[in-house]
Amino acid sequence: MGKIIMERIKFFISIIWFVCISIISPVWTGCIYMYITGHSKGYAYDLGSETDISIFLGIVFLILWLLAILPVTVSLCKKCYKKRKSLVLMPLLIFMVLFAAGVNIVSWKEFIKFFGYF
Repeated sequence: MGKIIMERIKFFISIIWFVCISIISPVWTGCIYMYITGHSKGYAYDLGSETDISIFLGIVFLILWLLAILPVTVSLCKKCYKKRKSLVLMPLLIFMVLFAAGVNIVSWKEFIKFFGYF
């Protein structure tokens, strides 16, 4: 009985974590892109000698983002696969929908600004 309750609590926390990370992923990926390309302070500012630090921080942020999203996504995919094999892609589809919702919250114009447009 206790094991089933713990599994449900773990699943509930995984879903909450997955939803939160999925919604903030547009901002997170945009910032990662800016850091990796050496524009961490904006596109109108030249970092000069700080570019190396910006790129390093971008790689660190990318690793942190992957550590935040991949384990829970794989766990949810396994859970869905055990339920029914045809549901294995459900977490990925939900991620895409929540990512789009995050872009909608931020606004498309602001999201595109992360990548140097507008």
